[in-house]
Amino acid sequence: MLINKTTAKILQIFTGHITETYSIREIARILNMHVSLAHRSIKSLIENNIILLDKHKKLYLNYKSNHELLISSEYQRKENLLSNKKYKDLALFSEEVINKIEENNFILLLFGSIIESNKPRDIDILLIVDNNDKIEFHEKFLDNITSNYNLPFETRVISFESIQEMLVKRDEKNIMNEILNKHIILFGAELFYRLIKKWRL
Repeated sequence: MLINKTTAKILQIFTGHITETYSIREIARILNMHVSLAHRSIKSLIENNIILLDKHKKLYLNYKSNHELLISSEYQRKENLLSNKKYKDLALFSEEVINKIEENNFILLLFGSIIESNKPRDIDILLIVDNNDKIEFHEKFLDNITSNYNLPFETRVISFESIQEMLVKRDEKNIMNEILNKHIILFGAELFYRLIKKWRL
């Protein structure tokens, strides 16, 4: 499917809020665009099974398929944030972690107030590794890197096992259910979607 600028902006709302639902009017209001334009773009997303309709005719993301497109949208969201000059050091931090980590399967993301605020009180970083035994090492790893930056970092490391436990409890208030609707993926978007497809039933 070819994605134009309008459709890309709409898709970024849904990838940024994976489990939330919207009406066409709500999408148009968020993006400050005419309802008819939003309707045309959303129609193509529905026809391609990227956006689904619930029983109340509200729109939500089909996170279980079209992963290549969703991953592209996630990385565009990342670029939108890190291309901002005020986040230059955050972009450097992200690059340093990704280059120095000695792991093949990991996810690095931002969550919390930085996603929705121009003046976040802190910068929440989550590193997800594939084994509980690796958590302590990577907590120290992140501490060492964050100490080189004058930024209000709050870091946390969890494992795939913890993700699974949290995702199956889809109505419970936990960090993963929060992250689904408030995140920027710095690395590992493909793995992120693979895991939520597998464990969020």
